[in-house]
Amino acid sequence: MTYKSRSSVKPEAEPAKAAGTRERQLHGLSLLSLFLHSTATIQEMMSMLLEQAPAVTGAVLVYPMLVDRKRQLLCASILEGCTDPQLETAMDAYQEDLTALEYSLVRNPGLHSLLEVGEVVLTDDTAMLMDGVLPVQQRKAGEKALNIRKVALAPMVVEGEPLGAVAFFFDRPDVDVAMLELLVGHLTLALRALLVQDEVVRFSDIDPVTWLPNARYLKHTLENEVVRGGRYGRGLALVALDIDGFGAFNETYGQTTGDRLLRAVATTLAEAVSPPELVARYQDDDFIVLLPETGRATAVTITTRMLMALSQVSVFSGDEDAPPVTMSVAIACFPDDADTPRALLSRVLSDLEQAKRERARPQAKASDAA
Repeated sequence: MTYKSRSSVKPEAEPAKAAGTRERQLHGLSLLSLFLHSTATIQEMMSMLLEQAPAVTGAVLVYPMLVDRKRQLLCASILEGCTDPQLETAMDAYQEDLTALEYSLVRNPGLHSLLEVGEVVLTDDTAMLMDGVLPVQQRKAGEKALNIRKVALAPMVVEGEPLGAVAFFFDRPDVDVAMLELLVGHLTLALRALLVQDEVVRFSDIDPVTWLPNARYLKHTLENEVVRGGRYGRGLALVALDIDGFGAFNETYGQTTGDRLLRAVATTLAEAVSPPELVARYQDDDFIVLLPETGRATAVTITTRMLMALSQVSVFSGDEDAPPVTMSVAIACFPDDADTPRALLSRVLSDLEQAKRERARPQAKASDAA
C-alpha cells in the first residue's frame, strides 16, 4: 500500500505522556535545525542529520540522497565516510554499501513523481526506492533484519528546484508526517544555502571548511612577496604545520568533529598573526603561515607562540581527558633555503613530511613496547 500525505495522516488526541514525548521531539527538532543551518560543509550537515534525526523522528535509519541533474539520479554518495552506527547497521542488514547506490529518476517514475509533486510519500516497504537497484530477496532480507514496517520518502524541493530526497525507515506503523515535513524543510533550506556558498567558494580563494585563504591564494601571495623581497633585499619565512594523528582523530570521533578541530586550529593560527602575515589551509590538515620580512629567529619565536596557543585548543567542552592538539612543524626561509616561490614551498613541505616521520617514530616504538 502506498499513499501520499501532507495532511492525510493526523495524529489523534494524545495522552499527557505522548504530549510530553512530542514536546521533546519539537525541542530536539529546534536544536537540530540550528545545527543544520550552522554547518560549514554538506558532509558535516549530513553527518549531523544521521546522528540526531532518528531521535527527533523515531526512525531507525535516516537516508539522505542528493540529485545528480546531469545523470538524472538520486545519489547517496554524500554519505561516504560517515561513521554513523545506524547507517552501518543498515548496510550490514542489506549486505550492501548503501552510500554507493544510485536511484534512477528516469527508470523509476515513483521517485520522479516524488520530486515533481513535492509531498511526503508513505509506503509499507522499500520497494518504491530500491526496486531495480537491489534484488528483491536482498531488499526483503534487509527489511526483515531491520524490522521495517513503514518507509517515508520526503522530497527536498525549494522554489520548484529538486535538491534530493530523504528516506526514513521505521520499525513501527505510525509516522508523524508533520514532524518529517518540518525537519526536511529546515534541511532543504540549509542545504540550498550551502550549495550556493559552495558555488561561490569553488571559484574563489577561500577554503570552505575553515574559511582561511586556500592553497591557490597562498601561492599567488607568496609569488608577490618573493618578488618584493628580492627587489628590496628582505627575507620572508614559511611555517608549515600538520595536526598530529588527525586521520586517527577523524576515525575515532567522526568527520564532523574533525572539521570542528580544523576550524579551531585555523582560528587559533589566524589570531596569532597580523597582516601582512597570512595563514592558509594548504591541504587536508596542513596549514601554512606566510611571514613577510621575517628571519628564521623571529619565525621560530612566532611558531613557538602559535604552538603554545594550539596546545589549549579542544573541541570537547569539559572533557579533561581529551588529548591536547600537537603539531608537526617545519620552517623554510627566503632566500637562505630557496630563492623561488615554488622551491621555497617545496622545501617547507618536504621538511614537514620529515618532521611528521620523526614524530611518528617514537609513537610507533611506544606502541610496539606496549
